[in-house]
Amino acid sequence: MKKAVAALAVILLTAQIASVAQAVELAAHRAFYRLTLASSSNESNMAGVEGAISFEIKDACDAWIVEQNYALRFKLANGGDIDSVDKYVSWESKDGLEYRFNIVRAANGKETETIGGRAELEAPGGAGMAIFDEPSKDRIALSKGTVFPTEHTAVLLEKAAKGERFDRHLLFDGSKVEAATPVATFMLGQQQAVAGDIIKAPLGPDPIWPMQLAFFAAEGEAQPGEEMPDFEMTMHIQPNGVVTSMVLNFGDFTVNGVLEKLEELPASGC
Repeated sequence: MKKAVAALAVILLTAQIASVAQAVELAAHRAFYRLTLASSSNESNMAGVEGAISFEIKDACDAWIVEQNYALRFKLANGGDIDSVDKYVSWESKDGLEYRFNIVRAANGKETETIGGRAELEAPGGAGMAIFDEPSKDRIALSKGTVFPTEHTAVLLEKAAKGERFDRHLLFDGSKVEAATPVATFMLGQQQAVAGDIIKAPLGPDPIWPMQLAFFAAEGEAQPGEEMPDFEMTMHIQPNGVVTSMVLNFGDFTVNGVLEKLEELPASGC
């Protein structure tokens, strides 16, 4: 009986994910967000945070190309600053089965880490393999139900449009040399469009869904008794995938992300 139920779950998941990419129409765009410290606990040693995120998603006909840049300055209460810069570039096939990634991290002007590689799934909702080229040659199995970042966004938007309020998936983005990460998402009902001059047609303004995402330790990495998420994120997102605002929760402190600029990117010409 347990095997039969598990097989049915895989079939349903496969059918659902295969339909998501066809149902959701993501907009190619470039967005810039200003980051500031929202709150901090006494234990955080965090006196201030300032920085920015640039996010770009391009339509490459059969794939999505995403570029993200994070620049943050952490001001410590006991003195001193830490400058952190992360650069992400990824390529993800629109069928959700192939993914390529490259991440470069730097701190205080010195490169600290480079991660690169690719990942493939056997079928929508199926198992797969992540193959790392940097920082070392590693092969890590991906469990059934794993999705890549853009497909994950499409899944959440599709579920929200159907009125569903919860989703749990295994997400692989290549940001660490590890297996996929369990992500639990709570989705609230759709709210009115964000007023202002930043979001203009054809990118909006459209009604948004508030979503709270909880990221847990990757498969095989959690220690006994570790049930709390490693990281949480709250975002307001339009049906076309444009995020209008975000809050990043690092546990001891939170950071606000405010949309400052939004640009439409040219059509792919496919």
